[in-house]
Amino acid sequence: MGKEGYPAYRRLVGGTSYYRILHAKRFEELQLIGKRWLYLDVDAKAYPEQLRVREMMDMAGPFDELDAQEWERALRLAGKQH
Repeated sequence: MGKEGYPAYRRLVGGTSYYRILHAKRFEELQLIGKRWLYLDVDAKAYPEQLRVREMMDMAGPFDELDAQEWERALRLAGKQH
């Protein structure tokens, strides 16, 4: 495992969930539901959430890399600005 590069961007393969991983215990998620984006800010305190972050970072299971510009586009559609 070495030094992680944060933020990291991932997406669910074949799905409509995007993730921005801020560090090992925090990530943001955008879910496309119908035509609207839902924004979630997740503080990964529970062990299963921490495992999910690790899987996303390792791109294990159903996760692919996401382009930062695609994250920003979806974030704007969700009505969020950073």
